[in-house]
Amino acid sequence: MEYKKKVIRVIDQFYVDCVEEFKEAELKIANDSKFRKIFGKKDYAGNIEILSECKKRARALRFPTGDIPKGDDATKELIRNTEHTIRQFNKLCDAYIQLQKALENKSKGASVSYKEYMEIYHRTQEERIEMNRFLQDLDLLYTDYTEDEGYDVYEFLD
Repeated sequence: MEYKKKVIRVIDQFYVDCVEEFKEAELKIANDSKFRKIFGKKDYAGNIEILSECKKRARALRFPTGDIPKGDDATKELIRNTEHTIRQFNKLCDAYIQLQKALENKSKGASVSYKEYMEIYHRTQEERIEMNRFLQDLDLLYTDYTEDEGYDVYEFLD
């Protein structure tokens, strides 16, 4: 049973250290993009750094796969789903980083066409939609898994 707590802890770390940090970065990016801030200096490099750090943290997460008994399919499915979600999260971070780099280059006078920008922007939106789908699936599995174990979801916050 100790391995289940380790699995839950890794997923909690993903949600708190990666997803929540990403959401804060995304909110900052959205606020910087508002019309009233159109003439203000944007911190593209800072945004890229935050997004890169979120991605780095997600890639560093490791599950205790060697500890899982052969018959525990629920844990294996949860790990597999979480790993897929982490890969999608990394793709989303990459898309946002590419978008921030394009905007930074444009602000420095580089030639970034409207078409090129829109392609990057639409790809970012598509990755965001996919990420939401992955997170919904993970949320369902995670909730079922933690309810089955009688796990206190607030234990991680102590």
